[in-house]
Amino acid sequence: MTSRRQFLGGLAITAGALAACSEHAAGIAEEGRSSNPDARTLSKTDLDDALVGSSYLGTGGGGSLTEARKLIAADLNAGYKFTALPVSSLADTDRVACPYGLASLASTDPAMQQRLEAIDNRVEAPVQAAFETLERHLGQKFAGVILGEIGPLSLAEGLSIAARLGVPALDADTVGRAVPEINQHSVKVAGIPLTPIGTATPFGDEMVVETLGDPTRAEDILRSIAVVSRECGVADSPISGAQAKKAGTLVQDSLSLAMAIGKAVREAKASGSDPIEAARAAGDGYMLFTGRVSNTEWRDEAGFLQGTVTLAGNGTFAGQSFETSVKNEHLLARRNGTVIATCPDLISVIDIKSAEGVGNPDYTEGQEVAVLGFRSDPLWRSEAGLKVFSPRYFGYDVDYVPIEERLAEA
Repeated sequence: MTSRRQFLGGLAITAGALAACSEHAAGIAEEGRSSNPDARTLSKTDLDDALVGSSYLGTGGGGSLTEARKLIAADLNAGYKFTALPVSSLADTDRVACPYGLASLASTDPAMQQRLEAIDNRVEAPVQAAFETLERHLGQKFAGVILGEIGPLSLAEGLSIAARLGVPALDADTVGRAVPEINQHSVKVAGIPLTPIGTATPFGDEMVVETLGDPTRAEDILRSIAVVSRECGVADSPISGAQAKKAGTLVQDSLSLAMAIGKAVREAKASGSDPIEAARAAGDGYMLFTGRVSNTEWRDEAGFLQGTVTLAGNGTFAGQSFETSVKNEHLLARRNGTVIATCPDLISVIDIKSAEGVGNPDYTEGQEVAVLGFRSDPLWRSEAGLKVFSPRYFGYDVDYVPIEERLAEA
């Protein structure tokens, strides 16, 4: 079983690995990476704001906020510089790509485990290796990194790879939130091939998927590489600056939105006001429910975390019930048995005490939470977007209705 865009051990934060990556990144800069004057330097505060905001936008997925903070802190301690670049600042002839990691959760056959342990040609950073493999294949240095999705560890990984390579992260990603499958990918929905795709394993294997007979094969092929290697790095969507700037190709300004939400939370805490309400306002979202966790049910199914989170209401929602249906992320929400929000709109469960998003399945019985809803990017509400990101795509017998319309009816 695999988990899409899961943070990899290949981005290890040991001192030795960081030093090696630092020297390697310096070498790349000498080989001709150019800096864009429009790139904005991100401070430590900016980065933490972005991670907190991404815990709201991650809808329960996108990895651990704690681990994301550890990764960014280690990079800052190692002297890496983080920058962000508006998509509008790309030249038409620039090229950018989306790096991420896939990891297998399946147990490794003992014979295979023995073979893997005998391999000496280890790679510390397979995601970075995949990115560079794709650059060599195309014969062009990338001008920036496309963030894969907006979730704490997914975001931290994208920012980290960009910092290590000495290029800016684009203020854009391929979803605007965290999602279960590679099929929920804006570049793919825009009709642009994800290929060529670079991939690399921790064992020195480097590959390029030049073409796909069917676009849906990307998930299967990359998953199989992760299974036989325990994990792999991937770099896909090597699009041009002109393609990136075209409306509907990427979810633009998503990094800025995450930072704005995180900043609102931080400033509200400092002033003694309600940080969750501040986050709701910053993201122009909706308060769907407040209550306590009364029950959770989880299972692993075909590499995905599936289950439900059930809440008992308090405050304004006292005496009411709430339930979310999960496939890695929250995809459908019912209040008192009535559907009030579905994917692709965002459903986020927030811990009251910390005012940070709760990652699935990390709940405790009785935990006090709030549930916020946010509108999805318009590209997901298009016919092409809903084809791969509607409730029915995931097997729910429910039509997509925009969250603002459902709430108006409720």
